Amino acid sequence: MRGTVYRRGFTLIETIAVTAILGILCMITVPSIRTVLDNFKLQVATQKLVQDMRTVQQQAMAEGESYKILFDTHRCDNYQILHGYRASRVYLPEGVSLSWTNFPKNTLIFTPSGAPEQGGTVAIKGAKDRLYVIVTVATGRVRISETAP
Repeated sequence: MRGTVYRRGFTLIETIAVTAILGILCMITVPSIRTVLDNFKLQVATQKLVQDMRTVQQQAMAEGESYKILFDTHRCDNYQILHGYRASRVYLPEGVSLSWTNFPKNTLIFTPSGAPEQGGTVAIKGAKDRLYVIVTVATGRVRISETAP
């Protein structure tokens, strides 16, 4: 078997074929990855808002003073947490915006008892989806919903 020669390696056609297949697979998966990332940003922003609402509610009860959250529906990219003369602004991630709210004067107020002055909803919009943060007036419960109330 002296005359048998084993050649290792790939031919040019095999390399081009594999590269083409990988290119097609990348073109298919990149849009789906972008959708997943957009949805993740929406989820994170919504969870952050809910966390801030619950924190403000707890602070109002602990300190015995009212706290407010003002939603900027003009720029749609932030909300402010207000207590007396102190204010802190929270910006939403790129691609996520405040769509609308039905709180009076775009302001959620937690009283010293921890109850909101009025219940309401904040709609947060992502690239394709929308989530709703709902505050119940009777109990002060803050929850996330995929459907409008």
